[in-house]
Amino acid sequence: MLERIDHVTIGAPDFQAGIEAYRRIGFDVDDGGAAFADDDGLVLVGGGEGLRSIALRSDDGRFARAAAEWIDVVPHRPLPGGHHPNRVQRIERVYIAVTDLAAAVEQYRSALGLAAPKMERGTVISADMAIFQLGPTGLGLAQPAEPGVCADALARRGPGPFQVLFRTASMDAAAKWIADHGVPPPKRGVRNTGEQAMLVTPEHACGVYIGFVGPA
Repeated sequence: MLERIDHVTIGAPDFQAGIEAYRRIGFDVDDGGAAFADDDGLVLVGGGEGLRSIALRSDDGRFARAAAEWIDVVPHRPLPGGHHPNRVQRIERVYIAVTDLAAAVEQYRSALGLAAPKMERGTVISADMAIFQLGPTGLGLAQPAEPGVCADALARRGPGPFQVLFRTASMDAAAKWIADHGVPPPKRGVRNTGEQAMLVTPEHACGVYIGFVGPA
């Protein structure tokens, strides 16, 4: 069975510049490009730009049939925890832009061996979406419902992963670190759960929307 999202891989045209960009956003990125939180994290790699792949963790090491070229499955393994200035605790969700939500749900449901989730409206990303829940993390398929984050991502890069949403222990701490390190204030919104969320835009995060959600 699939346990959770293990990590995401993000491409940076200039590897060192990518590391510095994510440090400005408040991640404690090591010199190899990795930044792990409680039990998941992100890995930066050189070449290209944007959210390159999503690794899902399997409790028995078996590989699921690939849902898409950007999905990997890795065996269960312990990951080193990290302490980040933005107070990130874990990945909350990763979003994938699609052009036909119903068809994509069937494709991923079959490949991942999971029940089809309900459809809902993502207010921050302005999209209709379906969230496959993998333990504490969610894999979200999103189809634009109106102009906004998801529509922009689809227009810029085509179908594929475009946003990583992290849960933080302090939105204010994350916002302060970001502002103190020369990154424009993140765009704020309200999720359909009623929680506040904020987004660092792709030009400051190697082509990826980086989101934060959590208490003030």
